[in-house]
Amino acid sequence: MTKQKILILIPLAMIGLLNIYCWFIILTTNSIATWQHYIGLIFFLVLLFLFFKNERIALLAIGVYLLFAIFNLLAMTSEITTSWFRIASFETPHFQLLSLGLFTLYFILNNGALIDMYLDRKEKKHSKTQKNVK
Repeated sequence: MTKQKILILIPLAMIGLLNIYCWFIILTTNSIATWQHYIGLIFFLVLLFLFFKNERIALLAIGVYLLFAIFNLLAMTSEITTSWFRIASFETPHFQLLSLGLFTLYFILNNGALIDMYLDRKEKKHSKTQKNVK
């Protein structure tokens, strides 16, 4: 297993463990699953498929998954808790702190790979325009 795949696997494993714990709590207690829980589970299964199929797409998909989790479009915990900041009359949108922490960890671990992907895309676009000019 390559170093890059391990760096992708760390946040993916944390997401998986949170989903397993979440569904264990939902199935064994009086907690009720909401639409965010179902979306979180379905998208996690898609992430697993992408991880084994194409690690570059999986890397981006994990980031999108965590962004959706930050803004309450999916849930990885049985209880959905939100936070927000208010400064004077300005208020931020509601977000999940756990998902924000996971996104920060994901970005710290994989920022080199994300930058490389961006530069490769930019170079490909630049070389395509150079071919059209000639």
